[in-house]
Amino acid sequence: MTPAPAAGVTWRARGRRVVAAVVAVGLGLCACTPADDERPSPAPSPPYTERWRPQLHYTPPEGRLADPNGLVHDGRQWHLFHQQDGTWAHAVSPDAVHWTTLPTALEHDELGQALSGSVVVDGADTSGLFDGPPGGLVAVYTSTVGGEAQSLAYSSDGGLTWRRYVDNPVIANEGRTDFRDPKVFWHEPTRRWVMVVSTGDQIGLFGSTDLLRWVELSSFGRGQGLHSAVWECPDLFPLQVDGDPERVRWVLTVSVGASDATGGSTAQYFVGDFDGTTFTRDPSVPDDTVQLTDVGQDFYAAQSYEQAPDGRRVWIGWMGNWRYPYEAPTRPWTNAMSVPRDLDLRTVGGQVRLVQSPAPELASLRGQPVRIGSRAIERDTPLPLGGPPYELEAEIETGDAGRVGLRVLESRGADGIVEESVEVGYTAADGGQVYLERTGGVLAGFAVRRSAAYRPTDGTVRLHLLVDASSVEVFVDDGALTGTMLAFPAGDGQGLSLVSEGGRPRLRSLTYWPLDSIWR
Repeated sequence: MTPAPAAGVTWRARGRRVVAAVVAVGLGLCACTPADDERPSPAPSPPYTERWRPQLHYTPPEGRLADPNGLVHDGRQWHLFHQQDGTWAHAVSPDAVHWTTLPTALEHDELGQALSGSVVVDGADTSGLFDGPPGGLVAVYTSTVGGEAQSLAYSSDGGLTWRRYVDNPVIANEGRTDFRDPKVFWHEPTRRWVMVVSTGDQIGLFGSTDLLRWVELSSFGRGQGLHSAVWECPDLFPLQVDGDPERVRWVLTVSVGASDATGGSTAQYFVGDFDGTTFTRDPSVPDDTVQLTDVGQDFYAAQSYEQAPDGRRVWIGWMGNWRYPYEAPTRPWTNAMSVPRDLDLRTVGGQVRLVQSPAPELASLRGQPVRIGSRAIERDTPLPLGGPPYELEAEIETGDAGRVGLRVLESRGADGIVEESVEVGYTAADGGQVYLERTGGVLAGFAVRRSAAYRPTDGTVRLHLLVDASSVEVFVDDGALTGTMLAFPAGDGQGLSLVSEGGRPRLRSLTYWPLDSIWR
């Protein structure tokens, strides 16, 4: 998270089940939320009917949302904290889909802002900040006075109220620059907490038995991956490869700030091993290989949930880009979170990849499906289906087409000509690519095209889209590639079409679900 000045000033700012079970036993984790009669009553649902207001994605009632922080499931509910002008805003959910906004958790204090960080359940009270088990929640975040440093706050009432640790910061700045965004987790084999934190265009790793006293362990990043800008918001977690509990690998993710080289900000990941001290990238992958977490334009600062149910690894990202962080034409809020996504590792084309899929809880929003069977795809084929929010899955046989795909959030003029849209599909150009292209809208200079190398399996592209009032999230081939794109249609943005260029592509099948709003 890029630091912000004072408030009021503009700033840019499944081993899954095995792993979870081991951690839970080692820490004595348990629910630390208050009794039912102490929990806040759900606030009345706001109308949330403003133009471009997302209906599938979390947005604050008002104010400027940025990085997700402190993502944790405390045994009873999902917590979502996020940056809002150097403070930690707070929301909770029973299902990671329907959210209740709570009062701000961490305001500014004598050490300045509370920039990005993480939350853990200290169920065994390793910190001594509680009166023994069942412990409580501990937030580790970046404070700013005297230079970026890592500080603590803790809560014994399920995150409703927080106290700052009296001896903050727990890791002083010591002359470092760009020293921020700590993500903390428990590493059972070494019986200690581990922190990954941004240090310029590298990652530092620190260890602690009590969350209070930290020692530097190692670093990672020199000569690895993309270095076009500062690295931010790291995360480190284990996942099974192809669902095999005997093949657990570690994934390090990091966001990369805005640069001309990438046309904005982006994010990347590395797959390798972690021995409790050092992360080592898979040596079969060349050092300069860049593996993007999202091939679209607007997915940044993603963080995964600690203690997600059933050993899942679930994450959420900020749908935004540091090229235009607060330029969205929305009021009284700015920016939204992505939908929650489940993470796995899968072997694709001989390479282990991070794959993402919409969290299954989102299926609760589905209405009655509409199914379209096999048919030829013409150059421009409007589909008589409703506007956002909706979800669709399509299988498209590319044939010898030069280009084929879907056009969503589409607006047409009186002559029927498309004036703006977000197009998602496959092009045979440059050896084969999947692409996302947005055109038009109310923001000048907002048009952009993003693409990534891709060859359809058996000549069939499988697209899974979540389309909201101002965004599109695309999952290709069950999440082997993922792309996120914001859009603010100037027109009605209700259109949905099949498109093609050359050849004889066919739609094999398409299923469309209208989606309920998460706010009602």
